[in-house]
Amino acid sequence: MKTSTCFLAILISSIFTFPLQAQDAPPVTAPARGFQITTNHSGATTTTTLKLPLTVKWSVSLPGTASYPIITQGKVYVVSAGNGTIPSTLYALNETTGATLWSQPAPAGFGNWIGAAYDRGALFLVTTANPSFGSGAMFAFSAVDGHQLWSANLPGQYSFSSAPTALNGIVYTGGAGSGGTVYAVSESNGLVLWTAGVENGDSSAPAVTSNGVYVSYACPQSYRFDPKTGVQTWHFSGPCEGGGGESAAVFDGFVFVRDIFNYPTDGLILNATTGANVSGFNSTYSPAFLGKNAFYTEPNTTTAVNLTTGKTVWTAVASAGETFSCSPIVVNGVVFAATSMGNVIGYTAGTGKKVSTTNVGTAISCGEYFAIPLAGMSAGDGYVVVPAGSNLVALQ
Repeated sequence: MKTSTCFLAILISSIFTFPLQAQDAPPVTAPARGFQITTNHSGATTTTTLKLPLTVKWSVSLPGTASYPIITQGKVYVVSAGNGTIPSTLYALNETTGATLWSQPAPAGFGNWIGAAYDRGALFLVTTANPSFGSGAMFAFSAVDGHQLWSANLPGQYSFSSAPTALNGIVYTGGAGSGGTVYAVSESNGLVLWTAGVENGDSSAPAVTSNGVYVSYACPQSYRFDPKTGVQTWHFSGPCEGGGGESAAVFDGFVFVRDIFNYPTDGLILNATTGANVSGFNSTYSPAFLGKNAFYTEPNTTTAVNLTTGKTVWTAVASAGETFSCSPIVVNGVVFAATSMGNVIGYTAGTGKKVSTTNVGTAISCGEYFAIPLAGMSAGDGYVVVPAGSNLVALQ
């Protein structure tokens, strides 16, 4: 993997203008099928109804740290990460009770990182690297009973930390080691349909819409590819390149990228059609979206910002002794934020009024860069499901 080195001589100037008016394919709405709920990582769902305040419906203790949950068809799927002495395991839980319906040892990799996605009745897992250390590996399992459908090598790279995203019969992921590679794999048989070269390829779950695959790595090095052909549409090149990355989010014709250097903000907003730098934003964690508002989270604040005007709509401040520690999600007009003290707090999206506070009993932590495993909240079928260490907690 390359060492991060900034080349100030190549510094790209950032232009910050409002309003934002680009257009692109609308956000993809679907069951909670992966990181940040939707394939474009909007962190939002309108397909579930909640009665507030939320209460704990069930809590399950797993052998290892819990990943972001996938929620669909009456089940909650979660990966329990291995730690060297226990293997990583994929679980299917009863959505109503938390009871285990089936479990499947996840394929061993070089290291314990693992990521998952769902589409069309199958779960797709990517491990850090296969035991031969010569390539990556992707595996497909039946969502009904957990039996393995196929396995596939991801050639050319040996370090994988980008969770997969699956849409319209194709699974996308990225790998690193010698430069970086984005992969598109057939959901039906594991055939690698196309690959594309990128700078480094770490820790960026592809954000996917019907007409774009978006990835973003350190500095930033951000890209858009055609989902079917892999043809590169644009490449935004920041002032440097190196190991690292954060998952992009795509909303309302714009791409929100983080892990940047030598800019006045934590993140950049790029035009999804052209890749042009439009504006900046501050958010440690992946943002969530509703209407014209983006919801950004720093350790001490969750902030709603109007994307048309650039003005702050409201700001919620973390209580003394705790910090916000996870990407927010939006469920039917309520923004849920999680804290280091194990609190899941709901704010009305329009005003920031606190309408729910529920403690899950364990600290919540959702780091993204090479996190083992990648964690995050999810929602669907009337539940908000929260990974908290080795516990998975369903709120209703």
